[in-house]
Amino acid sequence: DLGGLATSLAASAARNWSLLLSGPSGTGKSAYARHLAQRVGIEIIEKRGSDLLGMFVGQTEMQIAQAFAEASRAGAMLLIDEADDFLSDRRDAQRGWERSMVNEMLRQMDGLAAPFVATTNLADQLDPATRRRFTMHAEFRALDPQRAAELFSSWFSLPLPKAIILFGQTPGDFAVI
Repeated sequence: DLGGLATSLAASAARNWSLLLSGPSGTGKSAYARHLAQRVGIEIIEKRGSDLLGMFVGQTEMQIAQAFAEASRAGAMLLIDEADDFLSDRRDAQRGWERSMVNEMLRQMDGLAAPFVATTNLADQLDPATRRRFTMHAEFRALDPQRAAELFSSWFSLPLPKAIILFGQTPGDFAVI
């Protein structure tokens, strides 16, 4: 119940929670994070790999720490899109910096002072240590045929033709069309 979750978080005085939003591309994970920040009544600071990944050893870890500190100072929600870039299973790491980048993310999650939302299409590839660090996890799925037909009607202002059955579409698919 994503509406209920937003209502509960907006009503809570706590601001040190974290939320993992996982699911296929186009299911609305990032859009929900933006909606959540609006409902909670706080600014959102969005970071992507291009904002955080550095070319020098230690630079990525420093930029991750700075992102969390920026959100804390601003009293804002930090959204890291495609967080699997920074939370991949350390057992698969081949270089030391791959492990230290994940370690820095985990340390920052341990000391949260502002809401943190991470999105991923690859939740099954995250480091096992992330499971206990996320306060909540919401899994987004593709639309079932009924919801896809309703969204078709909403987007195109006409009913879905009877000969067509939509399955596996996402809100992002309709937005692209």
